[in-house]
Amino acid sequence: MTQIKKSNRALKEEILAILSQDNIGAHLSELSNYPLRRVVNPLFSALLSPDPKVKWHGVTAFGFVVDKMAEENLEDARIIMRRFMWTLNDESGGIGWGAPEAMGEIMARNHKLALEFHPILISYLQEDELGKDNFLEYLPLRRGAFWGIARLAQSRPELAKKARSKIVSALGCEDDAYILIYILLYIQILGIFEIKQHVQRLLQDERQVEIYWEQKFIKVRIRELVSQIVKESLEPKSD
Repeated sequence: MTQIKKSNRALKEEILAILSQDNIGAHLSELSNYPLRRVVNPLFSALLSPDPKVKWHGVTAFGFVVDKMAEENLEDARIIMRRFMWTLNDESGGIGWGAPEAMGEIMARNHKLALEFHPILISYLQEDELGKDNFLEYLPLRRGAFWGIARLAQSRPELAKKARSKIVSALGCEDDAYILIYILLYIQILGIFEIKQHVQRLLQDERQVEIYWEQKFIKVRIRELVSQIVKESLEPKSD
């Protein structure tokens, strides 16, 4: 029997329904039932969703789908990464909602893409001393870049460590609660305890935010996360 090709609208509705599930990790394999190239546009739509669950599950799904694409045709995957970069370019005329997060998730899953594109993600974090670099001035996008680099640190610490100087510098000048949480997660993951001059200030910061981390929504308080990091820094290192 000849399979009837789904319309773009029907496909989008099915993909968004998958992303609306609570345990996205258990449903990612369902995306493999569709031609991967056709899944991409619905995922871009998901990044624009006002529903945080759909948006963030879209980020996770991008990692899964583009990693699969890279296995079949690396150039197809590169095109997606360049598309994200274009949406974050002032000349694009748009706003790259979810782009830095998706880039970080994709690179956390695929080593080849991480090797090629991690310098771009790092360049979004802070202004370069020689110029603006690719610095994301718009706060919501910059938040995404810091989430992306923390996510990269989980899977590719050797690459994420290249952001070390920018991360440590940002800790002294960023005041957004989300960005501070992502910076602290990066520091905790990599065991970089260069925050002594900021500890007292951060230990008094009672702000709590809900973040998406390890495919779940969790509430994190800055003071409590700093306390964990300080405790871990004092623990004897195993040989």
